[in-house]
Amino acid sequence: MNILESVFLSIVQGISEWLPISSSGHLVLFESWLQVEANLSFDVFLHIASLVVILFFFRKEIVEIVKLGLTKQGKDNPRKHWLWYIALSSVFTVAIALILYPKIDYFRTPGAVADWLLITTALVFSTRFVVSKKEITWWHAVALGLAQGFAVLPGLSRSGTVIAIALAMRIKKEQAFDYAFLVAIPAIFGSFILTVGDLSFSWVYLLAFVVTALVSYLALSLLKFVMQRNKFYLFFIYTLALSLIIKFLL
Repeated sequence: MNILESVFLSIVQGISEWLPISSSGHLVLFESWLQVEANLSFDVFLHIASLVVILFFFRKEIVEIVKLGLTKQGKDNPRKHWLWYIALSSVFTVAIALILYPKIDYFRTPGAVADWLLITTALVFSTRFVVSKKEITWWHAVALGLAQGFAVLPGLSRSGTVIAIALAMRIKKEQAFDYAFLVAIPAIFGSFILTVGDLSFSWVYLLAFVVTALVSYLALSLLKFVMQRNKFYLFFIYTLALSLIIKFLL
């Protein structure tokens, strides 16, 4: 993989990791079209860059949630139990991911990506019709953890799936947005721990890390802006168009 290919894939990862369009699906597509195979170390560096962005973007929320979860303060705060809800979600995410991951290569084809992009399209578009007004509870945490687990499938957007299902359960949009990304922290960190022993280093990976981090921050800011204006559902246009292009034109 040369510098231009690594920078291009880093930009793709940065944009698609947080927008509801599936980063894993896009990487499968572009690796297939460009005949480039990104190795494990490269992929891990991109995901760690995304993790750093989440930690920075939600730094205030993370501190608040940890304090609320470990103290008796803020009994009326809607995020009082989020630390434990995120832990509960993570258990179910891991359970589903462990079941699906051994079969993941079967889904790493453009055709499979196109099919799962259609599912993402339906989920994202469905948010157009919901009215959100509930607080997150423990059973929401279970459902969202399961949803995140299934999002290991390329083409099924993690952020799109978790946010859409949260909104379908009528969770407030601000909580749906925050929870969808905070619950990703254990998942990304866990995958890093599992692969750290097999990592190698190249200065190209460092460049990819920086590019991914910068683009990810901009993409996350854009998504927050879109959520605040109740336009999240419009991302269905892109995922639908991409799925149909893959199926009928490529």
